[in-house]
Amino acid sequence: MLFRSIPLGIYYPGNSLIHRLQSRTKLLIVAWLVVWQILASHREWHFVPFIVLVVLVGISLAGARISVREIWRRVWLIVILFALGIGPTLPTTDLDARKLYTLGPLVMSYGLARMILLILGSVVAVCFLTSLVPTLRTFWQHKGRRFLRIVLLLAALLAFALFWLIAGNAATQMFPIGPYIITYGGTWIFISSFLVLMALLIFAQILTMTTSPVALIEGVTLLLSPLRRLKLPVDDFALMALLALRFIPTLVDETEQLIKAQSARGADLGSGTMLERLQSLSMLFVPLVQGSLRRATDLATALEVRGYEVDGKQTMLHETRFGIVDVVVFVVVVGVTAGSLVF
Repeated sequence: MLFRSIPLGIYYPGNSLIHRLQSRTKLLIVAWLVVWQILASHREWHFVPFIVLVVLVGISLAGARISVREIWRRVWLIVILFALGIGPTLPTTDLDARKLYTLGPLVMSYGLARMILLILGSVVAVCFLTSLVPTLRTFWQHKGRRFLRIVLLLAALLAFALFWLIAGNAATQMFPIGPYIITYGGTWIFISSFLVLMALLIFAQILTMTTSPVALIEGVTLLLSPLRRLKLPVDDFALMALLALRFIPTLVDETEQLIKAQSARGADLGSGTMLERLQSLSMLFVPLVQGSLRRATDLATALEVRGYEVDGKQTMLHETRFGIVDVVVFVVVVGVTAGSLVF
C-alpha cells in the first residue's frame, strides 16, 4: 500500500502507446501544455481549451492503460485542498468587479454566535474523543477515518478559538456577517486553476509511470544539452536526478521492510497516543537514515571504482532519433491545443 501511494517516481512497465513514446516527446508535450494553459487562462469563460484538456487527460489515461482509480489515489488530497480554498477565492472586496452572486449580510448577536460555536465545538470534540476509546479504536483505524480524526480535531480547535476571541463582547451586541460577493473573475480563477493543476499533475504522473528513470533522465539530458555551451553542469544534474528517481522505490521497499520488522518485534505504528506514535516513528526513522547513508556511500564507492566521469561522451541506452509516432503525436497535440485557443 505504501508503494502505491507514492505520487511520482514509480515506473510501471508496459507496452502501450504512451510507453513506446520517446521521453523527450512526452517532456516536450508536458512543457507545451503548461504554456498552452497559461495562454488559455487569460481569456475568461472560454471553456474550449479546458474541454480539450479533459479529453486529452482521458485519451492519455486510456493510451497508457492506467486506471482512473490508480490516479485518484494520488490526487484526492489535492482535491480536498482545493475544496478548502474555494472560500477565500470566490468572494472579493472589489466593488467594481462583476457580481455573480451575493451572500448575506447575516446579522447575528455575539451571544448566539458563542452558543453555536460552543455546541458545534463540543459535538466535534466528543466525536474526536470517541477515537481514543479502546473499544472504538479499531473503528478509526481505517485510512479515511484516520484523516477524519485530524479534521475533527482541527475543527474543534477552531471552534473553541473563535469562542475565546468573541467572549469579551456583550451578548446582545449585534454584528453582521458578510456580505460575501462572488464574482465572475473569482469563479473563473478557481475553475481554471483547479482544472489546470489537476491536469498537469495527472500528466506528470503519466510521464513518470510510463517512463523509466533512466530514459527520463536521458531525455532531460538531451533537451538540456545546448546549455553545455554555457558551461552549466548538465550531466551532473542528470546524474543526481537519476539517482534520486532510481532510489525512490528502493527507499519505499526498505521502509516497508523496517515496518514489518518493527511490527514483528511488537511495535504498533498505527495506534496509540500522539507521543507513542512519535516514538514509534523515531524507531523507524533512525535505521532508515542509516540505511540511506550506507547505500549512498556504497554507490559513491562503486562509481569511483568503475572510473565514472560525467565529462566524457556518453552512450544513450533508451533515447534514439524521433520516430514517426513521436512526430505525429507531438504535431497532433500541438495542433489541437493551439486550435482550441482560436475557437
